[in-house]
Amino acid sequence: MGLAAATSTGGLRLSAEEHRRLRRKARARRELTGWAFLAPMFACFVIFLVLPVIGTVWWSLRSGGLGAETKFVGLKNFIDLPDTVGAAAAITNTLVFALISVPLILIGALAVALLLARIERGGSIYRFLIYFPVLVPGVVAALIWLFMTNVDFGLFNQAVKALGGKPIVWLGADHALIVLAILDVWRNVGYWALFFVAAIIGLPKELYQAAELDGASAWSRLRYLTLPLLRRIIFFAVVVATIWGLQVFDTALVLTSGGPGTATTTVIYRVWLYMFGATNKIGTASAISLVLIIAILLLTLVQMRLLRGRRGGD
Repeated sequence: MGLAAATSTGGLRLSAEEHRRLRRKARARRELTGWAFLAPMFACFVIFLVLPVIGTVWWSLRSGGLGAETKFVGLKNFIDLPDTVGAAAAITNTLVFALISVPLILIGALAVALLLARIERGGSIYRFLIYFPVLVPGVVAALIWLFMTNVDFGLFNQAVKALGGKPIVWLGADHALIVLAILDVWRNVGYWALFFVAAIIGLPKELYQAAELDGASAWSRLRYLTLPLLRRIIFFAVVVATIWGLQVFDTALVLTSGGPGTATTTVIYRVWLYMFGATNKIGTASAISLVLIIAILLLTLVQMRLLRGRRGGD
């Protein structure tokens, strides 16, 4: 027996220290393998997020342009932001845009999701049709709406004429920002609708069956069951949709070019103008970008804090 055991192990017995060393080696190999799989993600994170943020901080402390010499000016760009030409209008337009688009997107998406969740036959077709605008790139969507809002032959004015009204200058100073917000609603309702559909389908059916047996109406089930059960999902959607709304740029660039005047000039559009349309505003553009980054981070922290509080109260 002893001879067989010695033969099977090659005549050697491993000490306790050797066992520990081999375990550490195996654990290190597993960890290195895991880090190797995570390395591409971390590389993209550093290259496309960390380094640009560091570059933004560095440029925000300087004055000059991309193709010109720059000099260190400290916090001057931040101090001068309130008096910067167009900054107040850009902030106001961005906030108004978010206040118009975000509620319409989420209310519309929730209403569509409630309808889609009840469809049993052909539901996939309807979901594709609802989601299709999400697949349209922002530039293409803006070009489509550019034709639809044309004063002479646009679809919107053709409908207005058919109803006996007069043509409307949809991209004029009075309506351009609203049209831009409605375009954003058209593009994003489908995304959040499918997001809500997935959440609604996963809700416990026995609660609704019990509510129906108790005689609860459809409105009561929506108010006292569906909305409370979806509160975390809805709150997450509000925060993310608001963050997206604060970064609107491509549709404003193609559809209105920030005009008429500054009627649709958003924060990101103003950053783009300062960065590529001026010779000495790169510091101002970077300062505005950094303020927007901080605002988005604060909004995300508020979301995490409120969600943590909700979990503690459940």
